[in-house]
Amino acid sequence: MSSRPSYVWFSFSLALAPGLARERVEGPLLPELPEGEVAAALDMDLLYDVPAPDWGGHVPRLVDAPGRRVMGRVRVMPLESWPQVAKLEEALSLATGERSVRVLTATGAMLSARAFTPPPPVPSPGLVSESYLEALARAAEHAKLPTDYVSRLQAEARLIQSAQRGQARRPR
Repeated sequence: MSSRPSYVWFSFSLALAPGLARERVEGPLLPELPEGEVAAALDMDLLYDVPAPDWGGHVPRLVDAPGRRVMGRVRVMPLESWPQVAKLEEALSLATGERSVRVLTATGAMLSARAFTPPPPVPSPGLVSESYLEALARAAEHAKLPTDYVSRLQAEARLIQSAQRGQARRPR
């Protein structure tokens, strides 16, 4: 590991897959992203309750959830690139808040990392963003996260899509 000042960043959103992130963000917002290592944020889950008009629905934020895990990648980022990382996370997922998370890497290391997440929203009605769920599943697949996790994200996308379409068909 480098002796330069750095941050350990846990990425769980579209920044998992730089190629997919480039589809949504252009210009200098995208810092050079090392591959990093597959990891799980412990005692965390995703809650899809943040309104995101650009995504046509709600996107997720990290919430405390004892016994649950959120898969992602852990990357060591140079201190000078941290403002770019913050802007990238905001542009992709409205993630403007930072929080500490405990992560377990695929090689068994337990680390303390920083993750970006949207702040808790003002309660707002609306649907979960199907396009965000689908993009998140694709990003997880591109990032080579565990197959069962990718399958779970894909199943959640299908379930949400089915449930929301069923709600739309119900007479009011």
